[in-house]
Amino acid sequence: MSVPNRADLKAKLKELECPFTWDISAADIEDLDNIPEKLQDRVKFCHRRYQATYLNILAFVSHMKGNNEDALEFLRKAEAVLKADKQVSAAFLVTYANFAWVHYYCGNLNDVNIFLCKLEEICKDVPGSSQYSCSLPLIYGEKGWTFLRLGATYYKRAKENFQKAVEGETENVSFNMGYGVILYRLEEMVTDERLKSKVSEAIPQLKKALVLDPSNAEVMVLLAIKLQQKNPAEALKLIENALKLSPDVPHVTRYVAKYLRAEKCPSKSLQILGESLERTPTSSFLYHQIGLCHKQQLIDMCKEERESYTLSPMKKNKIKECIHNFSKAVELKPTNIYAQVNLAEAYGDNQQLYEAEKIFTELLHDGVLRESDKQHVCTAYGQFLMYKRKDEHRAVAEFKSAYKIKIQSRDRKKAGEKLQRIAGKWQRNRQTGEASKILAFLRAEDIRYDDTADLSAAFERGMKFK
Repeated sequence: MSVPNRADLKAKLKELECPFTWDISAADIEDLDNIPEKLQDRVKFCHRRYQATYLNILAFVSHMKGNNEDALEFLRKAEAVLKADKQVSAAFLVTYANFAWVHYYCGNLNDVNIFLCKLEEICKDVPGSSQYSCSLPLIYGEKGWTFLRLGATYYKRAKENFQKAVEGETENVSFNMGYGVILYRLEEMVTDERLKSKVSEAIPQLKKALVLDPSNAEVMVLLAIKLQQKNPAEALKLIENALKLSPDVPHVTRYVAKYLRAEKCPSKSLQILGESLERTPTSSFLYHQIGLCHKQQLIDMCKEERESYTLSPMKKNKIKECIHNFSKAVELKPTNIYAQVNLAEAYGDNQQLYEAEKIFTELLHDGVLRESDKQHVCTAYGQFLMYKRKDEHRAVAEFKSAYKIKIQSRDRKKAGEKLQRIAGKWQRNRQTGEASKILAFLRAEDIRYDDTADLSAAFERGMKFK
C-alpha cells in the first residue's frame, strides 16, 4: 500500500472542523500549563454528556504541549465514550478530525487517510456538507466549549458559537449550559460601569439552562452569584441546593465559597475552600480565594481595634496567612494579576516594603497588561505609596495614571477620591499651587473622559479578544 502524499493530506486536513483549524494559538492561552488538570477534574466530576468534549480539548492541549501520544490516548477515550453512549455518527466529527491531525503530526499518514475516510462517510449523510466537514449545531457547540475552556482571549468567539448552536437546537442542554456560562463570564469581566448592562443576559439564560437540567449544581452557583444582590433569598436557596447535590465538586464549591465571602462569611468560606483544596491542591483560584478570606478577617480585626496602631500577634499571624496563600496562588498561576497585587499589599501590611514595591514595579513594566489590570495595579500602588511609604507625590503620579485610563471602575473612582483627598490636605497645608494642579487635572480628565467614543470597541481592545 503506497504512502499518501503529505502535501495532499495537509490540504484535506485544513478543511476539517476541529481545534486545529479554528485559529487557536498557544501564545493566546494565558494558563496553558494548568488547563489539563482543570479539564481532567471536569471529566471526573461532570455529567457524561460533556466528557467527550473535554477529552477532545485535552487532546488538543496535549498536542500544543508536545505530547501527541497523550493526545491520541485522550481521543481514544473520547471515541469510547461516544460509542458507549451510542451517539449519532455526526457526534464523532470533531473527534475523528482531531485524530487525523494528531496522526499527521506523528507521521502516521496511513492513519490520517483512515480518519479522513471515516469523516467522508459521515458527511455523505449530512445535507449541505462538504467532503470532510459540515456546519451543524453540534459543531458550533464543540467550538463554543473549546473557546470557553481555553480562556478569556477566546470568550467572544465562544459566545458567538454558543449563540449559533442554541439557534440551531433551542432546547439542547449542553448548548444552553455553555451559553449561560459564557454570558456569566463576559458580564463578570466588565469593570467599566458605563458598559454594564442594566439587564443581565446571563440570568435568564442560566435560568433556562437550569430548567433543562434541574440538577446542574454549577448552573445553580453561577445563577446564585448573579442573583446575590437582586434576590438574596433565591440565591441562598440555590447555594443550599448546589451543596446538597455536589458537596465535593471543585468547580462548584469554589463558587460557593466566593458567594459566602461576598456575604461576609469568611470563616464558613474558609472551611469550604479548605475542603476543596484537599481535593485540588494545585488550584491557584482556591489559594487566592483563601487569601482573600484571611484578608477580610484582617480587615475586620483592624476595625475592631481601630485605635490600636500596633500589630497584635493575631494580626501578624493573619498577615502571614495572607502572604502564604497569595504566594501560592501566584506560584501556581504567575499571570494572576490580582493575586500579585494582593500579595504586594500583604507584604506592605507586614512592613516588607521592598518586596511589595518590587511586585508593583515589575507589574507596571509588563507591556502586555490589559488596561483594566493596569488601572488596578496603579491604584493599589498609589495606596501603597500613600500609606506605607508616606510618599504622597509618587502616590499622586500613580493615581493620575489610573485616572487617565478611560474605564469607569471602582479603581478609577478610588484613584479620583484619593487625589481629591491629597489636594484637600495640600490646600490646608498651604501647598495651594500643587493642590490646584491636581484639581485641574481631574477637571481636564473628566472632560476628556466624557468625550470617549465607542466604549464597547475600546473594551474589546483592552481585553485583547480574538
